[in-house]
Amino acid sequence: MSSSSNARLPHKEPLIFIGSLREESLSRVSFLARFPIIPTLAMFCEAAAQGSSFFPLSPDCVQGVVSSFRNTKLLCEPLSYETFMTITILHAFENSYLFEFKASIPGSEELIATGEIAIFYTFT
Repeated sequence: MSSSSNARLPHKEPLIFIGSLREESLSRVSFLARFPIIPTLAMFCEAAAQGSSFFPLSPDCVQGVVSSFRNTKLLCEPLSYETFMTITILHAFENSYLFEFKASIPGSEELIATGEIAIFYTFT
């Protein structure tokens, strides 16, 4: 699955950071993130927000709104335009979700950035 096949996102190049989907389950997604420049912590947070759209939520879910980020940390300086991202659901209550994200060097377990993102979803 490529970023262009994710119909839930209105983003266009160069502001769409999600690339190919690597793993998808009910509580976790992993994907390759691609950035137009060496990413900043804010860009990792945006990639996590975009990546949350891969979760198989209700088909009635029409839009997600980020309500907060917390515990975000840049653990080392990124050296590449590509990063492996994993997003896990930590808590869900009705239409509010708390996700954890981790960005790592592709092909490595070394973490570049971590954090949590809270998203509130609207339904039709």
